[in-house]
Amino acid sequence: MVPFQKITEACKTTGLSQYFLRQGCKNGTIPHIKSGGVYYINVQALVEQLGQKEQAD
Repeated sequence: MVPFQKITEACKTTGLSQYFLRQGCKNGTIPHIKSGGVYYINVQALVEQLGQKEQAD
């Protein structure tokens, strides 16, 4: 798995909606970097983050 993916690719990998990923990038809750106008999501860190959140609940 590629560690950084564009939103459309990360959507397919994670099953999360493009809207959710885009909003998370904008408000800083999704681990990402931005190059120009393109968000690159750190998918591995996102999956780990979601797993930790699930264990906490």
